[in-house]
Amino acid sequence: MVYSSETKFDIIIAGAGLAGLSLVYRAVQSGIWDDQKILVIDPDVKNKNDKTWSFWQSGPGHFDHLISKSWKDLSVFSNAEEELRLKTGNYAYHTIRSLDFYTAVLKDLSERKQVSFVYDKVVDLENHSEFCLVKTNMATYQCSYVFHSIYQKPPLLTGEQYFLQHFKGLTLAIANHGLDVDRAYLMDFRTAQEAGTTFFYTLPLSADRLFVEYTVFSKALLELSTYDNRLITYIEEILRLKDYTVLEDEFGVIPMTDHAFKRFDGRIVHIGTIGGDTRGATGYTFTNVQKTVSQIINQWKLSQTPYFSDKNIGNKELMYDGTLLNVLNDGDYPGHRLFFDLFKGTKAAKVFAFLDSETSLFEDLMIITSLKPLPFIRALSGYLYRKITKNK
Repeated sequence: MVYSSETKFDIIIAGAGLAGLSLVYRAVQSGIWDDQKILVIDPDVKNKNDKTWSFWQSGPGHFDHLISKSWKDLSVFSNAEEELRLKTGNYAYHTIRSLDFYTAVLKDLSERKQVSFVYDKVVDLENHSEFCLVKTNMATYQCSYVFHSIYQKPPLLTGEQYFLQHFKGLTLAIANHGLDVDRAYLMDFRTAQEAGTTFFYTLPLSADRLFVEYTVFSKALLELSTYDNRLITYIEEILRLKDYTVLEDEFGVIPMTDHAFKRFDGRIVHIGTIGGDTRGATGYTFTNVQKTVSQIINQWKLSQTPYFSDKNIGNKELMYDGTLLNVLNDGDYPGHRLFFDLFKGTKAAKVFAFLDSETSLFEDLMIITSLKPLPFIRALSGYLYRKITKNK
């Protein structure tokens, strides 16, 4: 790994998380940046398993070699303890440990002479007609393009929704948990719902390893002790497990919003959540990041610039997300019921394709009509009214 004292580069990656590292790794692998000097800036050494990335996928992906476990058999549990076995079709549900991702990607990049690293905090970005400036606590760097993935909450327009998906996950060691290692619980609503839409997410990693996450969709975080208490209750009273050891824990917050994020700002390209790669209705990000990276790579091959035009999450998807978030905000259709009804009324394979923006308008309507119509009609009317009045 090269640590350079130079201050002029062709490409700067501001933020070495999923989006930034996916981009530089895949771009370098593809050969499009063989002639580019690249700098990656992040304040943290990526040597901890701080996240678990899970996603559904149909067919091969770019990081399949890092998948630690996959499931074709998925269940959803209602708040009333009804189990629904999902029809996943050609989809499988995968999980990648962030430490495995960091280790593999950074090992590869450390052997690339054109890639340098700086451990520092980015404090400002400046656009100029022919270059960008990236300011950190310690220095100022110049480059042709910045790919920026450091999230900050944007100024919201009137009526835009901004929920938080906040969660705490535990990796447990237990002699024999007794769960089917080939079946994951995608959403388990067998818990109190007073804080918002609340569920557990249970992934049997092996016969003696289990990942359990407590997740809430709401507009405010909980007391830290609440996450722990809910996890203990679920593990011991619902899963009926004892004598386990916590090997790792993680805590995260993901925005769920219908805000239209800006992808391009001059020579600054926003990627990841700040570029609009997080689906507002679910908080899922991994697949959209890879789609964005693919578009940047393809456009660079054509024009030596990153400016692609197709949106992974377009106006139609923003409207769907805004409508759903308005429904959750109104409270007339509780989230635990809504998501259970969604999977009960539509094959999971279609739901996954819908959430990946890969369905037709007709298919969208079939999925939406599987839910209670009146809350969505009211929420959509409010969404469209705000859009129309905002544009006057």
